[in-house]
Amino acid sequence: MGNNKWKFEKQPAWIVNAIRKTITALPGGYDEAAEILGVGKSTLFNRLRTDGDQIFPPGWAMVLQQATGSTHIADAVSRNSNSVNVPLVDPGDVDNGDINDRLLESIELIGRHSQFIRRAEAVGVIDEKERDKINENSYLVMTKWQEHLTLLYRVYCPPERMNAPDCSLRRSDAAECGEFTA
Repeated sequence: MGNNKWKFEKQPAWIVNAIRKTITALPGGYDEAAEILGVGKSTLFNRLRTDGDQIFPPGWAMVLQQATGSTHIADAVSRNSNSVNVPLVDPGDVDNGDINDRLLESIELIGRHSQFIRRAEAVGVIDEKERDKINENSYLVMTKWQEHLTLLYRVYCPPERMNAPDCSLRRSDAAECGEFTA
């Protein structure tokens, strides 16, 4: 009962930083964010503290992320869930060049990763700042690679269809008769 650690964990610094980054991506910054959400600017500041008694509502965060067109919050949640956020693009909005661009961006980022590692090997240690750069770059490598694959398959592969007309809603029956057809 006497453990106050939960207060910190209910709004960790990584999510606060992602929300702040999203807000500053708006042309009007905090003023525009407050206007979009219909709250005072002081309300934003009060809710963007890791040690406060208030939290920033996830719905507000998603509204602001949508307003900016960024993925800062989704990326932060993914990183802290040991996963990668891969934004989906409408296949009608892409061409071969877009698919190849994602591949080339991934390759360029792998080259940058190699440079970071060579520098670290030359010095013999990776400090916190270098580690942050390596982690950020590695996340971008994975994201761009997955974007490339997702676009490649969404554009060039026929969609998979589930053909299971005789399945009931019970899990055991559905698992036995589910069949993929192209």
